[in-house]
This record gives sequence, structure tokens and C-alpha cells, in this order.
Amino acid sequence: MPRLKKKYTTPQPEPKPATVMSTPVPYSFDLEQAAVYTSFSMWALRQAIIDGELPVVNPKPYIIRRVDLEKYVDQRLQKVEKRMQKAA
Repeated sequence: MPRLKKKYTTPQPEPKPATVMSTPVPYSFDLEQAAVYTSFSMWALRQAIIDGELPVVNPKPYIIRRVDLEKYVDQRLQKVEKRMQKAA
């Protein structure tokens, strides 16, 4: 069987990488959304609010600012790191 000749083709442009659309992070969360965002339980967050460790914008239903929530998580992580250093 005879060999087929290659046809001349125009060079194809390189495919562009897919653009990743990031979802915007909300300014504030209700208690359930905050639990999902931080991976803490709703009960743990509610207890932190009652103890005054986590400030809220609106008392009922609890509305928590993202900045306050991230600050609270950072404080909790620092406490855990200190405990780990003391144990070592």
C-alpha cells in the first residue's frame, strides 16, 4: 500500500489556559455559614460568642464579620501552638 503524503497545514495557535473564576468571599456570615467557612461546629462558635471571644454584628440571628472570624481562628491556632510547645 502506498504511503500517504502529509498535507501542509497552518500552525495551530496554542490553547489558552482556562481562566479560573474565584468566588467572592462574603463580608459577613450567619452562624451556619461561619461553621462551614471555619470547619468549626456551630456549637463551638455559639459558645465562643457567649463567652465573648467572638464578636457579632447582630445578636439574633448571629451575624459574624469575616474579619472577626478569621481573627478568632488565628487566636485559636496560636493557643494550640503554645500548648504543643509546652508539651514538647
